[in-house]
Amino acid sequence: MQVRFWGVRGSIPAPAVTSDLEARLVQVLGCLADEPAPPNLKNADATLEWVRTLPAPLRIISGGNTPCVEMRTADGDLFILDAGSGIRALGQSLLSEEFGHGKGHAHVFFSHYHWDHLQGWPFFPPLYVPGNHFDLYARHEKLKEHLKKQQAAPFFPPAAWSDSKAEFVYHQLTTDTIELCEGRVKVSSITLDHPSRAYAYKFEADGQIFIYASDGAYHDLDEDSLRPYIEFYKNADLLIFDAQFTLSESLDEKRTWGHSSAVMGVEIACQAGVKRLALFHHDPAATDDNLNYWLGVAQEYSASMTTSGNEPCQVLLACEGESLQL
Repeated sequence: MQVRFWGVRGSIPAPAVTSDLEARLVQVLGCLADEPAPPNLKNADATLEWVRTLPAPLRIISGGNTPCVEMRTADGDLFILDAGSGIRALGQSLLSEEFGHGKGHAHVFFSHYHWDHLQGWPFFPPLYVPGNHFDLYARHEKLKEHLKKQQAAPFFPPAAWSDSKAEFVYHQLTTDTIELCEGRVKVSSITLDHPSRAYAYKFEADGQIFIYASDGAYHDLDEDSLRPYIEFYKNADLLIFDAQFTLSESLDEKRTWGHSSAVMGVEIACQAGVKRLALFHHDPAATDDNLNYWLGVAQEYSASMTTSGNEPCQVLLACEGESLQL
């Protein structure tokens, strides 16, 4: 099973601006000044080799697109989680495969209908290639109506929806568990605390467990309240977890906004025996320095949790373009 991030921001796209680039360049040039033998900057290959030795926070950006995650099984079954603005780049990539020839098939799961999880759908190029097939899934009702609504005039040209030439089958999930791909993939879901409700999805395939749990708050920290989530996330090889806020924000001033924190993610993941925790749905106002700070806090907290008898959990920052092999 392979997972790739195409959009990791929450609420609204947050593209990098000139000041972000300038700040990063200052840090990189500071490292260059400390090098005993700086690279030959006139040699592009040598410079690139040196850049790749820099610490990850200096050479990797989290990205500014809203949620979209790709998962592929060992048999090539394609699953797409949410259709934020990141799905546009995923679609461009898919055009180089069978989707460019009208022979593609994907399963698309929607966690909920907030706009940051739908807004990329009209810009997903494989939709406009005849012959492609998409199975679309949601626990909420009226998936087709809500996708169509965002492409209605005056927000889009009048014919925008009818321009989609692919074949679509809409599935409203009415049970907690289904099996897909001739039984090769088991998909389960659980309700998350979020305005208008969101759902986490668990994918079991290839002997592994992958969980996508964006847009959820965890206010009550007692054992009875957390137990359903700990059981659902139990032994996951990868848990993608909403960490938009600080712990105090999620429990106090932004309590009703339906998002969680890196510290809460570690707490739940360690108790559940999760192997890897990916912090996700980043605050659009957070810089990469902010995100890396909270990543460090989460990693330190994870280390302290393991000394208390919990299972070790690797904590990472979800960044656009990065792939994880489970």
